[in-house]
Amino acid sequence: MDNINFVQKSNLFSYTATRCLRNEYYHNDCTLCIDVCPKGAFAIVRNKLTLFENECIGCAGCIGSCPSEALEIESFDPNGYAASYQHIEEAPTLSCKVNTPCLGVFDVEHYSVMALRGERNVTCDLSHCAGCVLNENGKLETSIRQKIEGTNQFLEMIKNPYRIVSIEEKEEQADRRALFRKGFEKVKETIVEESVAHVSMTTAHHKLPDQKMPLKRILLKNSLKEIVSGLESTLFSESSPLFFNKQINFEACTNCGDCTQFCPTDALFPTSDKQGIFFSQGKCIGCGICEDICKPNAITSKEGFDLVSVAYERAEQLVYYEMVTCHECRCPYPYKGGDPVCDRCVGFMKTHANMFTLARDM
Repeated sequence: MDNINFVQKSNLFSYTATRCLRNEYYHNDCTLCIDVCPKGAFAIVRNKLTLFENECIGCAGCIGSCPSEALEIESFDPNGYAASYQHIEEAPTLSCKVNTPCLGVFDVEHYSVMALRGERNVTCDLSHCAGCVLNENGKLETSIRQKIEGTNQFLEMIKNPYRIVSIEEKEEQADRRALFRKGFEKVKETIVEESVAHVSMTTAHHKLPDQKMPLKRILLKNSLKEIVSGLESTLFSESSPLFFNKQINFEACTNCGDCTQFCPTDALFPTSDKQGIFFSQGKCIGCGICEDICKPNAITSKEGFDLVSVAYERAEQLVYYEMVTCHECRCPYPYKGGDPVCDRCVGFMKTHANMFTLARDM
C-alpha cells in the first residue's frame, strides 16, 4: 500500500503516520512532539497523532524529539548534517541564527555522532533560546538542554574527551553578522555541494524496503564501531539515555509472541523455531511497547549496556522453551516443569471446578 495517504504536510514540514509510535501500537502514550510544539500543531485524535497543518509553522523544534523519525523538514536534514559535520574544516557553531533551524531538530544521537566523528567539541548557541518566541513555557529550551546534557553524560561515561558546549550570552550584532557570513560559507562548501548525498539522506533511508531502524541510530552505531576497540571498557552497569536493556521472566512468559510482533524496530525477535526470544540492544529505541503489551508482565527493563553489542547489533537470547503437548487440550505450549498441562487448562479447571463436580459429590 502506498504510504502517501499517511503523510501530512505543512509547507516544508511533514509527518508520516506509519512511522509514529502512537499509530504503531494503540496503547502507546508517547507525547514528545506534542510537549515541545509551541503552536499546538499536534493533537491526539482517536488515540492517533494528528498534525494540524494550519497551525504548524515548520520551526523543526519537534524533529529531534521523535524516536522513530516520523517528523521531517525538507529544508534541513539533521542526519545529513551530523554525518557531514566531520568534513567541515573549521567547526561551525550550531545556531538557529546562522546555519540550522531550531536546535530542537537534533537528538542525542546527532550530537554524539558529531562529537565522535568530528573528534572535537560541538558548540551550540543557546543564547537566544530563553527569549525565543518558540520557547513557550520554557519547554523547547528545556528539551534542547536535556539532549545536550544526555549527550555529555554519555561522552563522559565512555571517557571521550569531547563535549557539547554552549554559548549562553548573546554576541555583539556586528560579530553575529560576521559569524553568519563565515559559518554560512563553510556549511555551503561542505553540505550544499553534496545535497544529493546528504540533505535527502533521511528521505532516501526511509524509502528502503523493510527499513525499521531510525537513521540517526544507524549513524551512531557506525560511529561507535570506529572507537569501540580503543575504549578501556565497553560494559557499563549504569543506565543511559541512549541505550536500553531488557529481561524476560522465564516463569511468567507464555511465549505468546506479542512483544516480537509489535516491536517497531525488531529489537525483540523470535528464534528460528519460534520457541525463544532474542533481544538486540542496538535496535532498541526504548519505546516501552513490549513491556506494555506483555499481559503477564514478563518483560522488564534493566540497567547496563554493552557498546560492542550495540555497535554490531549482537543479540542475546533472553528466554527459550521446550514445547510439549498439553495432556488436556492436546495443544503445544512452553513447558516449565511439573505436570504437562498448559496454563490455560490449569486456569480453566480452577475457575470452573464446579462444572466438573459429580452429582453424588454434591
